[in-house]
Amino acid sequence: MSPSKHRTSTDEIVQMDARKTQALNQRAISVIRPPHTQSNGQADIRNFNDPGEEKIRLMQDMRRLDEDVLVGLVRGLKIPAPSLTSPSAVKEILFPANLISLVTNEMWKYGLIPESKMFLAGVMQTIQGHVMSFTGEEAIVPGIFWLSNVHEMRSFICVAESDMLQGIGPGGENAVRSCDWDDYEQLVSVVKHDLDSLECNIYHVWMSETKKKLLKMAIPALIESQSLPGFMTSDGGGGLFNRLLNAIKAPAYSMDNILNMLNKVWESLKSYYMEESLVQHIITELLKLIGVTSFNDLLMRRNFSSWKRAIQIEYNITRIQEWCKSHDISEDTLQLEQLMQATRLIQLKKATAADIDIIDNVCWRLSPMQIQRMCTNYYVADYYGISTKVLRGITHYLNCSPGLCYSSPEPEPMVETLQYENAVSPEVLKIVTARVLANDPNDYLILSPETEEVGPYELPLREFSGLETYIPVYLNVSHLRRLVELMSYT
Repeated sequence: MSPSKHRTSTDEIVQMDARKTQALNQRAISVIRPPHTQSNGQADIRNFNDPGEEKIRLMQDMRRLDEDVLVGLVRGLKIPAPSLTSPSAVKEILFPANLISLVTNEMWKYGLIPESKMFLAGVMQTIQGHVMSFTGEEAIVPGIFWLSNVHEMRSFICVAESDMLQGIGPGGENAVRSCDWDDYEQLVSVVKHDLDSLECNIYHVWMSETKKKLLKMAIPALIESQSLPGFMTSDGGGGLFNRLLNAIKAPAYSMDNILNMLNKVWESLKSYYMEESLVQHIITELLKLIGVTSFNDLLMRRNFSSWKRAIQIEYNITRIQEWCKSHDISEDTLQLEQLMQATRLIQLKKATAADIDIIDNVCWRLSPMQIQRMCTNYYVADYYGISTKVLRGITHYLNCSPGLCYSSPEPEPMVETLQYENAVSPEVLKIVTARVLANDPNDYLILSPETEEVGPYELPLREFSGLETYIPVYLNVSHLRRLVELMSYT
């Protein structure tokens, strides 16, 4: 059902009051009904004397209901593993939301408004506490799983709110007690608000944990790791002892760690049926964190901006570019553009004023101050023993590989950039420095640092498609299972 538009005119408010009175008199039942089909291979119970009374008894037994839902369905749930090769059906992912909404709807149908309020409060508190118990990379799967389920619960509440605005409320001829419309209206409003807050909290919890982990990975993986065996370097400044130590000590993380985490996030978002707009937003935010953190680190390192190091970093970047391309999100590689252009700058010739003009043209995302810093940091390492043939081979790879294609205004051919390994002269540095304008707000050195703090969360739209009575056979929730059986036939 599509949600109704909110009414604001005086005439509509009068009509609303009339509908409220009509609803109280006629006890219109809320729209959502579970399907009248057998599920989970359970026995037919339609011959029971009064299944309605048994449902009421089961719903009023809050201790056993909470035990099944809060413990069996939330804390003790074995979450289906994310998989794109053999994905689970929608009902196999969203069954917690469906079951919680079924119980809520049935409570409202029988006028158990206070019970539903306590039930939903316990459910939301338990879900939030459960998700917050995970840290680091372990928070990704449960975070996204419950984010999708809470969003499904919210879509159910939105339908109830839409019905309420049309004068359709809870209750029926078998209701335990009469329904106070104002209490019901307040309950729906509060529950929707609380679900909004819960969804935002879940998103911030798992995204914060994910970004915190990526912050630790980004610099070792993109800047320090060296995956090309023919171009290993121990640069990094310091004396001979420090250079030898750097050569022996391997980075704490590699590009495989970064890509594995991106894969885990991607698979979870897709497997748990999150909206495309949110998938795009999350991947963009994570790539921005990787790009900004790595760029700022490279910019502030002295004696680290060498040709060999630039080759290694550029190769690391292309692995992320290829990952984005394989997932049809090539536009997100723009988050790594400054870092890519910094590695290009290191490899470009820097001997004359004309060379600096070319750098300005090729490195169009870098500010004059950033170009000045990169030229100052430029470090001529020991490259003896590398033949011209090898250099040409590298040039051909960098210019022709699909993952390394570089589109910028009139790019400088790489074959010219790799032939020069001279320190930047003081005269050229003066030219670069002269292009830095004092008090220019657009000329900055460091990009705004990315932290584990998460930006605003915009609730995506999701159309409510009805309630399923599916319960996985492995769940030990006999009380809840019995209640759902009765709902299926009455």
